[in-house]
Amino acid sequence: MKSVGKKTARLVAGELVREITAEGLERLPAEAELLKRYPVSRPTLREALRILEMYGVISLKPGPGGGAVVNQVASYQFANSSSLYFHLLQLTLRDLMSTRMRLEPFMARLAAERIARGEVDSEITSGDSNLAPSAGDIHFSVARLSNDPILLLVAEALRDLFSDKSSMERIRKDLAGTVKPTHQLIEKAVRDGAASEAERLMREHLLDYVSKLEEHYPNLLDEVIDWT
Repeated sequence: MKSVGKKTARLVAGELVREITAEGLERLPAEAELLKRYPVSRPTLREALRILEMYGVISLKPGPGGGAVVNQVASYQFANSSSLYFHLLQLTLRDLMSTRMRLEPFMARLAAERIARGEVDSEITSGDSNLAPSAGDIHFSVARLSNDPILLLVAEALRDLFSDKSSMERIRKDLAGTVKPTHQLIEKAVRDGAASEAERLMREHLLDYVSKLEEHYPNLLDEVIDWT
């Protein structure tokens, strides 16, 4: 590590990430121990920790019992990072929904194909688990059943960004029960392993949702994505 300053901090941050993933760490060692492991200055080490905190990898907690606690990987962290670049590109919620309309129908197809091939246990497709009818979150359930971790992370992040508006809870309540096809129809197609039907129904569902938003909230979709 002959580099200095911020580049060195970035290298240390990378080494720490490798330690976290290789050892399954739930928290990082104390600062004194880290300084023994990495021959850098205290400011450089703290800069490395700030980098990891900025990306949501760790949370720095002060006081006794505090320190650098490792966070579980979550879609909202990816969404937070992505939102900055989306905002700089002046992308709108309409752009975001356009991507969702390409991605989520494909994931519904993947989920149905897995069920058709018998890759998913009957327990997973039973009423009180991943595709629970009462859950109201068919989008997440289908994405998870698609069994593609990268697509799942992206799909969840896009939904997090769209939902991260103070008005979205009210909007969801306003539109509840009006958007077709219903979640139940999509769920049935996925359960039945009807890949083309599941894909079509999910696409129609999202198209109808966008249509309802345009009708009832005409300015919403043209809002630039916020840097959360």
